[in-house]
Amino acid sequence: MKMKKLLCLGLAAVMGCMNLAGCGSSSSSQSATQTAGTETTETQDIPDGSINLSIMLPLGQWTDNFDELIESYKAENPEIGEITATFPSSDKYVDLLVSALSAGELPNIMAMDYGIRRKDWWQYCEDLSVDTPAYDLLTEEQIKLGTVSDGEYGMIMLPIYMEGAGILYNMRLLEQAGWDHTPQTRDELAQLAADLKAAGITPFMHQWSESYLNLANWVGNTWLGNKEDKGLSTLAALLAGEDVDLANDQEWNDLLDTYEDILIPYAQESAVSTDKWTCRNAFFAEECAMLVGEGSWETSNIENANPDLLNYVKQDVLPISNNAGSNNLQTSTICAGVSHNDDPNVVHFAKDFLSYIVSSEAARVWHQEKMGNPTSIESLEISENLPKLPTDVLALVEQGKNAEDLYFSMPSVIYTDIEENWAKFVAGAETRDEFTARYKEIFKNYANGYY
Repeated sequence: MKMKKLLCLGLAAVMGCMNLAGCGSSSSSQSATQTAGTETTETQDIPDGSINLSIMLPLGQWTDNFDELIESYKAENPEIGEITATFPSSDKYVDLLVSALSAGELPNIMAMDYGIRRKDWWQYCEDLSVDTPAYDLLTEEQIKLGTVSDGEYGMIMLPIYMEGAGILYNMRLLEQAGWDHTPQTRDELAQLAADLKAAGITPFMHQWSESYLNLANWVGNTWLGNKEDKGLSTLAALLAGEDVDLANDQEWNDLLDTYEDILIPYAQESAVSTDKWTCRNAFFAEECAMLVGEGSWETSNIENANPDLLNYVKQDVLPISNNAGSNNLQTSTICAGVSHNDDPNVVHFAKDFLSYIVSSEAARVWHQEKMGNPTSIESLEISENLPKLPTDVLALVEQGKNAEDLYFSMPSVIYTDIEENWAKFVAGAETRDEFTARYKEIFKNYANGYY
């Protein structure tokens, strides 16, 4: 059987299912059809194959599979000639976007995020509250989160799907060390790591050469996500330059205790210089039992590398607290927007194709069954073939054990300094006190206009 989805989207906790309209429809060769907004774009005079689109999202796992959605959309829309899709690594995405802007060739569809991370790009985005079939399928909360700067730019973000990140566990290897469950507290995680090592099993490998992916992003904000308000008031205080007492902050110290007592002692010798794919491939090859700071998006990668692993891999929280009820899974809503274009027909079809990616039946199946992503539109049903990892994510969401990753709510101008600070700490170039002081200083500098 299929069941209605219950998801946490944006900064809300868990929202109940709503009786929404059916999936968005794509336009026909006769005229644009949509239920959202008041504006329409007539398309009856557009020759077949005359509209070319481009899309760029920092989603490397889509590279080998996205052609399926392109071909299915083109089959329904003969006006479309080519759809060029580019999925660079997340650390290269902004540089490529800047280059495209300089060349006057912004992709028609590009990644956006809830929060202020991509604030500099809001001015280049179209209002998706009009001529966008998927708009009517959004919840009020999703519309609010996608409407930025007091509505100055309109509603510019469509949520596509949700990712969850904490620890990926190889339960077959855990069982060899005598464990039939995943640890729910920091002390349990420490005991598991010790038991795995005693059994001759590598506990985990860390990709700390890429501080953005693991340290500054997913894992580094776990302390915020474990707070009662999921870190919103603490982040607001940091961004305002207030004197947040991190040295005595419980959740902050929980995170650093986890690093110093578990993650660093049980890391591989070359952890500081190891890249993400070395670590991922080691996990896929079952050479280590845990992958920290990775998540449900690895479904398609595991399918390609070691399909059997999908039968016994598990997604769960990174337990930094010894209070099991405080540990939350970091989740992130993946969103996209449509860039301005002088040709209204291009804008129309870009909105329509983005809606197709978000809400069509073909995309629902593709996201859930092929890529292992819980889709964001609540009226879309959950497939009975949803893979293990997104099923684990949804189970935690339904329990209220998740928090939206606040990395996307931090200004991008401070990212480099945050990443450098984390890299120095795990490399032993900074003490815990120095790391904490520098972390606070970065936010205070931002509040004082340093950046």
